[in-house]
Amino acid sequence: MEEREKDMRYLFFDLECADGRMAICEFGYVLTDNKFRILGERNLLINPESRFHLRGREGQADITLTYEEEEYFRYYPFDDKDVYDFIRKLMTQKDLLILGHSVNSDIGYLFKDCERYGLELFDFRACDVQRMLPVFDKHNKRYTSLEKAYMDLVAEETRNKLKDHRAHDDALKTMLVFKAMVEDLEFTPEELVASCPEAVYNALEYWKEHKGKEKKISRRHNASSSKKQGQMMWGDLYREHLPLLEEESSIGKLITVSGEMKEHIEELGHLIQYIKEKGYVAYDRINGSDFLLVYNEENKKEMTNHFKHPYHGQILPFLEFMKRE
Repeated sequence: MEEREKDMRYLFFDLECADGRMAICEFGYVLTDNKFRILGERNLLINPESRFHLRGREGQADITLTYEEEEYFRYYPFDDKDVYDFIRKLMTQKDLLILGHSVNSDIGYLFKDCERYGLELFDFRACDVQRMLPVFDKHNKRYTSLEKAYMDLVAEETRNKLKDHRAHDDALKTMLVFKAMVEDLEFTPEELVASCPEAVYNALEYWKEHKGKEKKISRRHNASSSKKQGQMMWGDLYREHLPLLEEESSIGKLITVSGEMKEHIEELGHLIQYIKEKGYVAYDRINGSDFLLVYNEENKKEMTNHFKHPYHGQILPFLEFMKRE
């Protein structure tokens, strides 16, 4: 174990993107030994092959990069072997502890560009210094952010040499703060990492979970948009049928639909057409309706389980209802 810690190196890295979300334009790193002596460092400029959009973004602060936009376009894009291969080989070395600030965002930036160019994803383990601050704060009761710790712990002459939103300099900031935490707590780097398991990310595993969450959010958003459209379609039909509610011929023909039925726009459109052709009447409430039409048997079961009082009409999947005649 002592030999392994002796050979361990620490890689601090940071990225800058052309639009703050993707299209990497800078990759910066600082590589140190276990005494935090710098073994290598670089600020790699990358052609984002994308327009820059870092100002006037809704809900996001403006970002000013160190270099003029035109400068980035003089360099290789992310898919060039001198960029992608270099980054992949750097980050997949053995006996390497990788650290960053908000490292889950940087994993996302890397893998978005890999997918954008059809490049193979590569696995690595990385630790988020930002998420280690609560351990540090618990002992010192003063540091609530990486920036505050950096301003307080790093000598002013060093701070003045570093620029904001320059990937290498932000990686160096992260290293200096991590080093200060280790020294202040009298931990080894490995002990500090072990004390913050929630700060450790396995890149491929994190990305898979992240993509799954994105898909769920997208499905919910699409379902919500469809449901709003379905509610409008059903509302229009109901208002059209309001005069019919007073007619005796409407007895036994009042129809309402489930919320899930309103999420399926195409099927709801066919149902509405069928209702009009067969002389049924749209209703806006379950209580008092003669038919509650659901999307399928599973939706029927869900609706039935949520009823607080018995429903006196018929609950039918819409396809079964449309086959009645």
